[in-house]
Amino acid sequence: MASASKNPLLPTKDQCFALTDEQCRQIQDVLDPDGTRPQKSWELQYQPELIRLYMTGMSFPQIESTMTPRLTWSYKTYSNRFRDWCFPLNPNQRDNKIIQLYALVSESSPANPIAAPPPIQSRGVPPIRPRQPQPRQPLPPLPQNSTSFNPEFHQTYEQTQRNERNRSATIEFDRNSISTIETIATNSTWVSSSAASIFSHPDYASHRDSIATANSSVVSLASQYPYRQPKIEQPLPPLPQPKPYKPPRHESHNGLWNGILRVIPCGQDHSNLDASDLFERCSVCGFTPWHALMVHARSMELENFDKAMGKLSNFNFKKEDFAGNSPVHFLMVAGVEMDYFARLVQHNDTPTNQKILGTNQNAFGQNPLHVLNPRGFGEDLIPLLKWFKPRRTPPGLLLTQRDIYGQTPLHALLQHPLPRNLYPKVLEVFPFFEHQLRSLDIAGRSTIQMMTDASLRLRSESEPDYLKIQDGIADIKQLLAECVEGGVPKYGFNDIARGARGETWFGFFECRICNRTNAHSNSYIDQMKCACAHGRDRNAPDDTGLTPAHAIVTKERSNANRGHETATQTEELFRILIPQADVTLREALHVLDPEGNTLVHNIATRGFDRLLKYVLELETPGRRVSMVNACTKGADGSEKSVYEAVVEKVRELNERIRINRYTEDRRIKEFLVDTGNRLQRCKHLLVQAGAVVNPSITVCAQVPRVCLGVHFQY
Repeated sequence: MASASKNPLLPTKDQCFALTDEQCRQIQDVLDPDGTRPQKSWELQYQPELIRLYMTGMSFPQIESTMTPRLTWSYKTYSNRFRDWCFPLNPNQRDNKIIQLYALVSESSPANPIAAPPPIQSRGVPPIRPRQPQPRQPLPPLPQNSTSFNPEFHQTYEQTQRNERNRSATIEFDRNSISTIETIATNSTWVSSSAASIFSHPDYASHRDSIATANSSVVSLASQYPYRQPKIEQPLPPLPQPKPYKPPRHESHNGLWNGILRVIPCGQDHSNLDASDLFERCSVCGFTPWHALMVHARSMELENFDKAMGKLSNFNFKKEDFAGNSPVHFLMVAGVEMDYFARLVQHNDTPTNQKILGTNQNAFGQNPLHVLNPRGFGEDLIPLLKWFKPRRTPPGLLLTQRDIYGQTPLHALLQHPLPRNLYPKVLEVFPFFEHQLRSLDIAGRSTIQMMTDASLRLRSESEPDYLKIQDGIADIKQLLAECVEGGVPKYGFNDIARGARGETWFGFFECRICNRTNAHSNSYIDQMKCACAHGRDRNAPDDTGLTPAHAIVTKERSNANRGHETATQTEELFRILIPQADVTLREALHVLDPEGNTLVHNIATRGFDRLLKYVLELETPGRRVSMVNACTKGADGSEKSVYEAVVEKVRELNERIRINRYTEDRRIKEFLVDTGNRLQRCKHLLVQAGAVVNPSITVCAQVPRVCLGVHFQY
C-alpha cells in the first residue's frame, strides 16, 4: 500500500520540542476549555512533555519507548490518556488537529517562526512615539490655484524652516498623533507646559524633543495663522479582481482531487492529462478522459467544453472510476459556472451518455454535492441545489446523505467561503437544516467547529475568504441561538444504544421520545420502534463520534434481569435500526467510528456472525469486496484488514481458554468457547465475501464494474 506523503503544514520535530510548558497548557485549554476532561491530574509533571511528543506525530509505542524508564505505562495507556484529554487518535484527524493547535499557540509566542498578528491598540489613546531624533520630512506643497497669503506668514514660515529645532524633529500632519496630544493635554499639564516653553524660546533646540511636542507646535501654528492644508482627494479603492485560475490538483498518494474529492490512491499524478489525448484508463484508480475533461472544464471555453463532450461520446470510455465517482463528481470539484453544468445535463439526455450524471455515493460516501465547489456558481448556487433536491426518492435525500466521516453536503458546503447574503438562501433549500447544523461528525465536531477549522486553513491563502467564513459562523450562531428547540440534543437511538431506559418511577414509565406515560414498555426494542415512528436520525454521530449503528455493536446493554444482552438481541435491535427494505439507510453501513474502524470490522471482531451476514447481504456483491477488505490503522501505526483482525481475536481467545483451564470456571469456559465458534463463523463469512489477509489499496476501495447506488435517468 502506498504510503501517504507528509502534510507540509505539519510542524517539524524541532518546532514541537521547542514548545514551552505554558504553550502545552494552552493546548489543553483549547481542547478542554471547561476543564472537565477525565484523568486531568494523571502524571501531571510529565504532561507537557507528552503533549510535545504527541505534536511530533509519534505513534504511541514510540511514545512509550521515549518515556521509558521515567514512566512505565504501556502504549495503550498513553492512547487512552490522550483520548481522555480530547486529543484525536485517528491519523488524519490528528494531523489536522496538530496543524490547528500549533498555529493557535504559536501566534501567542513572539519567538515562534509563524508571524503573529499585530497587537490591537486602544482607540481612545494611541501610543506615543518614543523620544528620538527624527529625519526631516518635507511639508505638504501649497496648492497652485490658492488665494494669496499674508507676506508675514511666508516670512514666519521661512524662519520656521531654518529653525534648528525643526531640523531635528519631525513635523507630521498626523491626525492620530494630534488627537493623542489633545487627549493627553486634557489630563496632564506636562505637554501643555512643554509646548508653551518651546514658543517662549524660539531658539531653543534639543535632540531629546518628542514627536508629541512637535505636534503640539503644529497645533499652535495652525491656530495663529490662517493657513489651510490643501484637501487631497483620496483615490478610489481598487475594484475586486477575480482570483487567478488554479489548475486541478491531484494528490495521488492521498487519493484526493483539489483537496475534496476522494479517489483510490494510485501514485500517478493525473492532473496534467488532457482529455483530447484519449489516453487509456488508469488501471488502479480508473481515471478516464471523461474525468480529465471535467476537472479541466474551468480553463476551457464553454463551446469547446461542449464539443469535447460530443467527441468523447463517440468512444466507449467508462463513465465511473473504480471508487464510483461519475463525471459530475469531477465537474463539481472543478468550481465551474452554471452553464457548464447545464451542458452536462443536456449531454446526459442522449442514449449513450446516461451515466455521466450519476448521483450515487462513491466508496467514501460522497455524492456530487459533498464535493461541490461553489466558487463559480455565485447566485446560481441556489437553483443548482434545487435541481438536485428531487433527483432521489424521497426528495431531499441527496442533501442529507452522510459520507464515511459523518458529514452532510451542508457541512461540506459551509466550509467554503460564501457571500454573506447567500447563507439564509442556502439554508432554506436544505431539509431539516437546523438539525443538520446541530449534527456532529465522527470526530465530535459541530458545524461551527468545522467552519472554524476550514477558515484557519484558508487564512494563509486568502484573508477575504477567511472573513467570509467567519461572517457565516456569526450568522449561524445567531440562527441557532434563536431556534425554538434550543441546543439540547433529542433523546434517540444513540441513547438507547448506550443502554438508556427512559424515566421510570413507581411502576410508571414515561418515554422521552413520545412523552407519553406507559404507552409502551421501557425495553430497548420498544424504544427503538418509538424512535423510528417519530423520525429520529438513524445515522447521526453523538458527541463521541459514534453513530447508532456503531453504538449498538460496540456498547454493552443489560436485560431486565441484569443479564448481558445476547447476540440475537443485538441483531434484532440492528434490524430495527436499519431494515432491509429501506435502501436510503445503506449509507449508515459505511460511516466510520472515531477510531477509523468500519462497521463490518466492529461486527466481525465481536463475533456477531448472524449480524455480519445480514449487513453483507444488504449491499451489492461489488461493494461487499471493499467492505470486507477495509483496513484499519492500529495504535502502533500498522494497518490490519478485517480478516487479520478476526484471526488475531481468535488467537487471543484461545490464550484465554488455555488460562481458564487452571481456574476450571465452567461458565467462563462456555462463554469463551461460544465466542470462539462465532468468530470462526465470521472468518468464513469474510472469506466467502472476498476477504484476503493483506489486501491492496485497490481492493480496499475499488468497486469493480458495479454501481454503488441506483443511477437515475433524466
